[in-house]
Amino acid sequence: MGSSTTPSSIKIVHAVLSLDCGGLERLVIHLCREGVKAGDRVSVLCLNRAGELAEEVRLAGAKVVSLERGPGLMGPLGAIRLRRALQRLAPDVIHCHQLGATLYVGVTALTMDSPPIIHTEHGNHDYRSPRRRLLGYAAFRSMDRIYCVSQEILENLARGGMVPRERLTVQVNGVPQPPGDHRQGHSMREQLGIPEQAVIFGTVGRLARVKRQERLLDAVAELAGKGRSPYLILVGEGRQRNRLEDRARELGIGHLVRFAGFQRDPAPYISLLDVFVLTSDSEGMPMALLEAWAAGKPVVVTAVGGLPDLVKDDETGLLVPPGDHPRLVEALEALAGDAQHRRRLGDAGRTLVAERYSVNRIAAAYREAYLSLLQHRQDRP
Repeated sequence: MGSSTTPSSIKIVHAVLSLDCGGLERLVIHLCREGVKAGDRVSVLCLNRAGELAEEVRLAGAKVVSLERGPGLMGPLGAIRLRRALQRLAPDVIHCHQLGATLYVGVTALTMDSPPIIHTEHGNHDYRSPRRRLLGYAAFRSMDRIYCVSQEILENLARGGMVPRERLTVQVNGVPQPPGDHRQGHSMREQLGIPEQAVIFGTVGRLARVKRQERLLDAVAELAGKGRSPYLILVGEGRQRNRLEDRARELGIGHLVRFAGFQRDPAPYISLLDVFVLTSDSEGMPMALLEAWAAGKPVVVTAVGGLPDLVKDDETGLLVPPGDHPRLVEALEALAGDAQHRRRLGDAGRTLVAERYSVNRIAAAYREAYLSLLQHRQDRP
């Protein structure tokens, strides 16, 4: 399908369901930006819809193609449209990022002169159900390589039994270092009506049940009851928003909470925080955490998914058991009252991102994989 290529220029297609707001989608944007910088021709193929972040991909110099697929399983007409889109894009490499995209693109590619295809598993899925196991088996069998963003996700996928463990590789996520100084502190505090000396907690992510932002509301309410009056910024949109707004009012902290909604670039809000917090029930390798570290922010996270491997307690952040309200309050209160402790954890996180999780390092690792697969194809008799 792809044209003859040289290492100086590759035609790469990233396949997703959509470019709606989320950590996976932000990683795709970063990979597009780095690919364009490397001189590659990069496109994003969206099976369902383009999404809110499509413009970010275009601004990065990459192309966005959306099939606008309807709900339900893809029918024959959808499969024909997908096949034609891949033929027009003529990629040298396809990089899939979601199980649905991997399934449809992989099965379609089997009927064509297919380029190498890789898949990145970004989160934990329940592969115990026969239906999901069948879909996973059908999707993964056509992949040349399969990457997982954390060891915990790799173990989960291996336990599913659809992919031999030796075919799985950990490839962590990455984020760019914030350009310059994002701290527009004084003006943003004024806009949000937050006093200059107030401590600000906050988080970035979908307002979804699994993220359990109500735990953060409960903790802030307890701290407010102790006279600390911290402020809280929730960046993100989702089905839980009305419920969370009601919860804040019921707790009597509506005046302390700011719902920032969807933000294409959450960096200015992250830079405003004194402490970044994740209270989720499940996480893979959250991009928002890496972005908080890159901005030098101390983090408090629940010990779920890949987070205990990512965050070293009291070295690069504070770990609390999920649902342990007293421990969460204790962690937030300790950091609220100790600027030096906040600075030490934030500096450690920034150093860790620079050494291990910079997006140029991760993009270079993926590009090396692309080139290796292309070379392997060329070397085959």
